[in-house]
Amino acid sequence: MPESSLHYPGFYVIGRALREHRSARKMSLRQLARLLDISPSHLSGWENGDRRIPAIPLGWMLGLLKVPPTESHLLIRLHAMAERASYVERIDSDVLTIQRAYDRFTLHTYEWAPRIVPDLLQTFDYAHALPGAPTPQPDKVDQEIFARRVRQVDRDPRHRHTLLLGSAALTLECVPPEVLQTQLQAITNPGSERRVDTRIVTAETSIAATIEPFIIYETTEKASTVVLKHAHSTVYLSDPTTVQQYKATFDAIQRKAVSYEPTSSC
Repeated sequence: MPESSLHYPGFYVIGRALREHRSARKMSLRQLARLLDISPSHLSGWENGDRRIPAIPLGWMLGLLKVPPTESHLLIRLHAMAERASYVERIDSDVLTIQRAYDRFTLHTYEWAPRIVPDLLQTFDYAHALPGAPTPQPDKVDQEIFARRVRQVDRDPRHRHTLLLGSAALTLECVPPEVLQTQLQAITNPGSERRVDTRIVTAETSIAATIEPFIIYETTEKASTVVLKHAHSTVYLSDPTTVQQYKATFDAIQRKAVSYEPTSSC
């Protein structure tokens, strides 16, 4: 396997996106390769993430496949940072984030959430019970629910999500017990469409006491990116040594985690 695909999962994400749009256009690999004047095997390498797509052919493909402008801009930004060991993205609510691409196209998410249920997995009632949550408005409610459902549906059917949830998330004073119970059932029910393997990490687990939240996105080729979210920016780390350190940390926390057991009250 080419070394690049192991070190740069951004290649994989871009390739998956392009392959999905090609399939949606009912265009064969050979047809698109002919339009680009390259060999099908070369195009296959781009789609599989084995090779870096040069900027100009990427632009041609986005145009030929009629990729919507918002997603085109997202993939172009991802392309710009695909070979970097680290990348910082400013959080802008009006722009699709690179994390959305990882949510959509990688096949396994490992997430450590010590204090609250992660945004993507929150129910509406839970989200609006948190400190600083906006006052509910009908239009915003519909938009928020729709956006989160779309992000879930867009994931590859094979996608797995392993969540380690800190026990602090089970005792939030601002969240009514019935809301918290519904939220936990939504992500721990084995039959849930969210497909989240949830484990609880107790407050007594010293190894997790000072570790801030992080996410690891993994591709089918085991290439991974670590994502750290801050108040106004998101940091992406793909350096193999750094990724391995975060994986080791996740494994250490997971060994101390226990299965969630629902109770009648919170």
